[in-house]
Amino acid sequence: MTGHLLVSVSSIFDDTRKDVAKLVSRLDKEKIPVSLLVAPHIDGNWHLAKDASTRSWLEEQQESGRTLILNGFDQPVQGRRSEFAHLESHEARLRLKGATRQMKSIGFDLNIFAPPRWRLSEGTLQVLPEFDFSVAASTKGIYNLSTGEFLAARNLSVGEGFGAAKWWRRNIIRAAERGAAKGNSIRLSISGRNLAEKKVARDFLAAAVAAADTGAIPSDYQLLHR
Repeated sequence: MTGHLLVSVSSIFDDTRKDVAKLVSRLDKEKIPVSLLVAPHIDGNWHLAKDASTRSWLEEQQESGRTLILNGFDQPVQGRRSEFAHLESHEARLRLKGATRQMKSIGFDLNIFAPPRWRLSEGTLQVLPEFDFSVAASTKGIYNLSTGEFLAARNLSVGEGFGAAKWWRRNIIRAAERGAAKGNSIRLSISGRNLAEKKVARDFLAAAVAAADTGAIPSDYQLLHR
């Protein structure tokens, strides 16, 4: 049995874009696809619609075949809270309506959804098909919203409410390698906020390469949609 390797980056905005681009380039050289988690608002004062440089870069990435994933509506620094973790269907519907409308208005019509920190409430999962999402990802795994297929795969995260210290990164590398050796699918994600630290970026890349070298097949979050 052989698993898949899914790598993603979140918190992409003006302050992080250049560091994200560097990591993406390095992963491309390793032939490891990267999915980009994007949101219309971050931290309450950044708006994708007003950031022409980030918007242009994301457009270029999408045109080149990169998978973009809607990562919530308003993604602030929330401590232990997460935007879609506990929402009932009515509240989730309102936020998804706002997010999809704003993203479409600037040219991004996305078919995959992943909430901040991957914490997805049942209410959110229920209403996602109403907005033409075909795939959703959570802490548990990846859902094909059309067929009901589910790929169980826990996420190994750096930053964005998770650890980024040296011991944490070492554990991520070991877990990625160990899981790939067992034939499990490996999901690795990192916050763009942490990529300015060269050691963090280096170790995250090492985790992805270790999983691929141990047998996990590099893919992206369109995996269940294809």
